[in-house]
Amino acid sequence: MILYHGSKSGIKGCINPNAGRTACDFGSGFYMGDKAEQPKGLIAPYPEHILYELECDFSGLTHKEFSDDYDSQLDWALYIAYNRKILDFSAYHKLEERYRTYNASYDLIVGLIADDKMTQALNRFYEGILCDKGLLEALRHVKLGKQYVMKTQKSCSPSHICILRSTTLSEKEKKLIIAENTNRITRMQGLLNQIQTKYRRAQDIKFFDEIIEEWNK
Repeated sequence: MILYHGSKSGIKGCINPNAGRTACDFGSGFYMGDKAEQPKGLIAPYPEHILYELECDFSGLTHKEFSDDYDSQLDWALYIAYNRKILDFSAYHKLEERYRTYNASYDLIVGLIADDKMTQALNRFYEGILCDKGLLEALRHVKLGKQYVMKTQKSCSPSHICILRSTTLSEKEKKLIIAENTNRITRMQGLLNQIQTKYRRAQDIKFFDEIIEEWNK
């Protein structure tokens, strides 16, 4: 499978699952996407950026993939909240153990990408402004593809991942990408305002604090 990774200053040495920040969507790991557009948007503002195209073989790896159904998408959102430390999960022992197990048990985790556009929706959800159905509707409008996160040294070994080529963006590409990112963020704000209004008086909706309590039982 061909995947893409954007680096602000290039990969130093071997691919390492522990080289980046820990408070990312799926915790520490080596992050890749199935579309080149998303990592391009991430690295465009940085002068020493590098875009990598990688060939990956997932055979023999333990993995967790979040699907498109209601429960899986909420699980995805709560898992991101855990890893980003949105709240103290120590008060929710069942959920804390669930997501600690995710981080410790899998070589690979796959799910939707939550970049700056999607983060707007997630933040409103975590703040109790956007309900569960509103979040899921927002997810359907953001088509950034999936992120594949190699969580272990085994998954990052040359038998499972190898760099095919590395490139940089031209000045013209960078300007276009940065402008498009700004436009997408603005469009997302407008969309979220519409979605919030749509579900303001809806029936059978739940908010983040209610979902946390329910899932922790």
